Amino acid sequence: MRLTGPKPPRKHKRLVRTLTLCMIFTMLSSLLFSFYFMFMKRYKGVINYDEIELIQLEEPKKGDQIATMHTTAGDMKFILYPDVAPKAVENFKQLAESGYYNGTYVFRVEKDIFFSGGSADREGNLPQGKAGTAQERVEQELSPKLWPLRGALCAMTTAEETGFFKTLFGKQKTFCGSRFLVCDTIEMTQEIQDGLRENPKEGAQLIADTFIEKGGIPNYSQQITIFGQLIEGFDILDAITSTELTGPAGDTRPKEDIIIESVEIGAYE
Repeated sequence: MRLTGPKPPRKHKRLVRTLTLCMIFTMLSSLLFSFYFMFMKRYKGVINYDEIELIQLEEPKKGDQIATMHTTAGDMKFILYPDVAPKAVENFKQLAESGYYNGTYVFRVEKDIFFSGGSADREGNLPQGKAGTAQERVEQELSPKLWPLRGALCAMTTAEETGFFKTLFGKQKTFCGSRFLVCDTIEMTQEIQDGLRENPKEGAQLIADTFIEKGGIPNYSQQITIFGQLIEGFDILDAITSTELTGPAGDTRPKEDIIIESVEIGAYE
């Protein structure tokens, strides 16, 4: 004969299930928060304020690598930084010396803020089948020595390899390619200045003061590969970023085509 005791009341079963679910939820929440803080720690580690060195403010020296961009709006001369962004500089130089940029378009202008160029397509699209080529899969290079100040020459992002676990373990990758962006500046309102000065660290204050004095696009900081800095032709930069745009509203193409005739690589003398 099997002995049986009284069956537990249904309320007791529901209470047990509820407590079990609460425990599982608490454990999952703790795990997710741990992942979140690990991710934030990795992300914040991108900017090391102790290593900040504003090399873009230094005077060019004899022998420094220079890129002269000849456009229908005028010429601009950039110093390149192969020691800090070697992959982006090498890619840009190879494309320039091969004639890739000859006859390409300034295809996007954000009024007074930046322009994008280097595409053979007026819309800024890459040629069909080129997105996966080596020249468009250059790994992003970020450095506390280079910042999106006014005149910064940047490589535009072409692709990203991301995902929860890649991000968690620092395996995510961002790629840039042939198209480039040249920073002008946002309006440094008092609100933006106050926001820039929120971080009390000495290096952060140096960056804030530099943005406020020189101009640039602070929200691009450590988000985009910077590999050069304008040293001659700021009036041309302003002329391009203030050009009249094609209608309707929202179309960021210049009304009159601005063509990059060629990019000449040389040395500073």
